[in-house]
Amino acid sequence: MEHVAAHRDILRNLGSISLLQDKIVELHQQLRNRFPRIHRLAIALYEPSTGRVRTYLQSNTGESPLSLYETALAEAPSLAGLMASGEARLIQDLTVFDGGTHTHTKALRLAGFASSYTLPFYWQGHPEAFIFFNSREPGAFDLECLEELDVWAHLAGMLVVTELMSVKSLMAALRTANRLIHLRDPETGGHLERMAAFSRIIARELARTGVHAFDDETIETLASFAPMHDVGKIGIPDAVLMKPGPLTDEELRVMRRHPALGRAVVDAIIEAFGADRLEHVDLLSHVTEGHHEMMDGSGYPHGLSGEQIPIASRIIAVADVFDALTSRRPYKEPWTNEEAFAYLQRQARGHLDQDCVRALIQMADEVGRIQATFKE
Repeated sequence: MEHVAAHRDILRNLGSISLLQDKIVELHQQLRNRFPRIHRLAIALYEPSTGRVRTYLQSNTGESPLSLYETALAEAPSLAGLMASGEARLIQDLTVFDGGTHTHTKALRLAGFASSYTLPFYWQGHPEAFIFFNSREPGAFDLECLEELDVWAHLAGMLVVTELMSVKSLMAALRTANRLIHLRDPETGGHLERMAAFSRIIARELARTGVHAFDDETIETLASFAPMHDVGKIGIPDAVLMKPGPLTDEELRVMRRHPALGRAVVDAIIEAFGADRLEHVDLLSHVTEGHHEMMDGSGYPHGLSGEQIPIASRIIAVADVFDALTSRRPYKEPWTNEEAFAYLQRQARGHLDQDCVRALIQMADEVGRIQATFKE
């Protein structure tokens, strides 16, 4: 057996790690064992439908220099050029960006990073993400490092895509149920897109102001789940769901079953897909079951109050009410944003979470951009 030798698989731990963030940490650690001067590995997601880039995951020694951030790709010309060409970019001295105005480059420089390597990541021909490597030393990326770095970058990208594909498979099943609802229910696809976007900016503002300790990955998952809030309406009879006028007391009782029905639907789909292993999958239950609970305990289905209501449920409630008020319906004209904001502030005295209402109003300019992007 003289030709057989033991060999240590440096990435063997990845197979036993369940959380994506921990996998990225492990990947970065093993990369640093090879190239100690690479101090940061980060992934930003790209959303083609809106043309926007958002921070998602990062693993670096020390405090993260950039999180809870998004921008239009068109406002970052150098990144836009990389995505268009598919080519990587090496910058051995980041002082070339000193004096620039872009938030992401300024943040990196303020955190002491001096060189970078950026790779646009495509999956099955579609742009998905940017992979960033940064060093606090200028000229850190020598030829030996660069010859390996693309492999590490694609491995990081595939870890992210694999996780996202698991979520997307789960969401595909839920969206099928949602489409059946919206063939009957007058709410539009634009409502669902806006719901997701409003939920994202509320959660991000809560994190930015320190009210709740959300990270980018949690916020992205919550936004993905937000459009599923009314999936339980699939079990509501047409005579109630499509009634053009006010509902009777008995019809209201039937309609108010939809959060509990939604929880049953998502629990069944989670079990069928074996998705209980996914991080933050509990947010899906909070989104569907809790979005009609009220802070004073007068909501349904469980009459929860205050902190008993999951924060995801409170965020969805504010996003849902705001979009319902500002959207045209067969029975009403849309309210202005100012009228809707004033209503939310009044409701925050008892029904809606004050912090979530405040977060949405603080992002009024971003609200307007979302409405312009996802029109009826």
